[in-house]
Amino acid sequence: MNLRLTSKRLSSGRFQVDFLAEGFEQPCYGYLLVDKESPVSSVIEKICRHVVAMQTRETYFQRNLLSLHARNVHSGRTLLFIK
Repeated sequence: MNLRLTSKRLSSGRFQVDFLAEGFEQPCYGYLLVDKESPVSSVIEKICRHVVAMQTRETYFQRNLLSLHARNVHSGRTLLFIK
């Protein structure tokens, strides 16, 4: 997998990490919100986990803004889009 990352600091002090993952049948892109204390290795691991899950499952479900179900607090805040 080829992974390209860019980041920008938000007014809240957190960082928005934009990524592009290529090397799959379906390249994808997205973003992840992280705290300034988050190590780069954990950010990359989280992105890779979501990208691989999306590529290897017939259906990959993400949280959305209008979800009526209980949220899994361990899922992170990663949004993926197919390129």
